[in-house]
Amino acid sequence: MDKYQSGIGFSAGKMMLNWDLMDTHIKPHPIKIIPGDSVNVFINFESILYNLTMQKNLNTLIHNHKQNVVIELESAILNVMAIYRMYFSKREKCDTKIYFYYTDIKSDGYNMAIYNKNYRSYYRNKYLQNPQFKDMGCLMKDIIIPEIKMITEYIPGCYFLTSEVLDGSLIPKIVSEFSDSKNVIITADIYDTLYMFDPNFITLYIKRRFKELTIYSDVESTVRSIIKDENPFDLTIFNSEMYYKLLLSIRGSKIRNIKSARGFGYSKFVKLIKEGIYENSILKDFKSIDSIASLFPGKYKDDIIEAFKSIDIDIQYQLITEIDKQNIRSQTTFDKVDNGSLEALNNKRFFEYPINLSGLLG
Repeated sequence: MDKYQSGIGFSAGKMMLNWDLMDTHIKPHPIKIIPGDSVNVFINFESILYNLTMQKNLNTLIHNHKQNVVIELESAILNVMAIYRMYFSKREKCDTKIYFYYTDIKSDGYNMAIYNKNYRSYYRNKYLQNPQFKDMGCLMKDIIIPEIKMITEYIPGCYFLTSEVLDGSLIPKIVSEFSDSKNVIITADIYDTLYMFDPNFITLYIKRRFKELTIYSDVESTVRSIIKDENPFDLTIFNSEMYYKLLLSIRGSKIRNIKSARGFGYSKFVKLIKEGIYENSILKDFKSIDSIASLFPGKYKDDIIEAFKSIDIDIQYQLITEIDKQNIRSQTTFDKVDNGSLEALNNKRFFEYPINLSGLLG
């Protein structure tokens, strides 16, 4: 068996942003973070899962070096938490809590099934049945995530939040409801950019393509990353939340099994919007999909409306029960303190891949 070559931790580390880059998006944001503020930082854990699927020789690494993979990944995941806690606690002098949020891959019963019966079946099948990724999925489900959750129970202000009945991207909204803190989202899932319309959130959308890294923190730049047109029309219409949701509906979401009408892509959508603006049949202040649905050709309309309902975070939120909310809140009550055991764990289990404990502990 070949000697283990470290490096898989870099896949998780792709969710780290350096402090200077953070400054360029945090400092000018309309939500001003000042010393003494309480800040919730939400990190999309599914983005880490996705980055791991880009790792070469993933199955071989797991089969031949399972224990090394587990330890290196656990350390790297915890260090993602540490880098953001350090930025907001030490650089910005804030009282900071860090949350991973995640849709449980073993779930097969989502409340969104009333609108989309196959909701997130692709996501579950990818990590638990696809031969390329199921070994990693099972390793995450059975070992890494449970151990990360156990470790964070002993790190006050650090949490790993999961749900089996609702989309994990609703978790930041649920947590923010019972907190007066300012909120920051770190994500590589464009669905989370819907939070850019929430005045209580700063959203940093990470987009990596090969070695190129781009961060988007406002609606206009995010729209331009979707509609790649050398001569774009007036994109300010997408500053309307309804039109932005419609844009994401046309785009769809593979992991959520959200597919727009077959054959109705960006080009047709943009053409329709252009014509509607020119003919004054589209108003920028439309608030409901019903106001614009009649503009779509009949053979596309039903599929587009279904996709819109599946992509709409507000519609999803209306399906949440108080029990669902309490299940999330109950995961934020673990604030055990045992720094001695954490240091011992770091010196023994994570000796080769050390955890940034000082950063994690704030």
